[in-house]
Amino acid sequence: MLSWSSTEAGTPADLAAIADGEGDGGLPFGAELVAFAEAIGGFDEAALAAARNRLTAAAGEAFMVDAAAVVANFEMMTRVADGTGAEFPAETAVHRAALDARLDIGGFTSAR
Repeated sequence: MLSWSSTEAGTPADLAAIADGEGDGGLPFGAELVAFAEAIGGFDEAALAAARNRLTAAAGEAFMVDAAAVVANFEMMTRVADGTGAEFPAETAVHRAALDARLDIGGFTSAR
């Protein structure tokens, strides 16, 4: 969704940079967003607070709240899909496999 929405907005995201956690991925506030996402995925409350504060300082509180809501929504959608046993359609398997490899997400628990 990020690659599609960022392209539609006229600012294509560099998914490799985002996956590597390097730079800004070509997105406004990208470095702060990547740090925020990394911190949300971790277990360090101090790192999360620092990332949240940096994102808020750079982009404003409303932007940070929107980013947190997007993360929460994706977490919810993943849990629903996993709980129902939903799978990607076969016709998207090749594209999905390439994207998964590019983002190096095969190690996540939900990739089972």
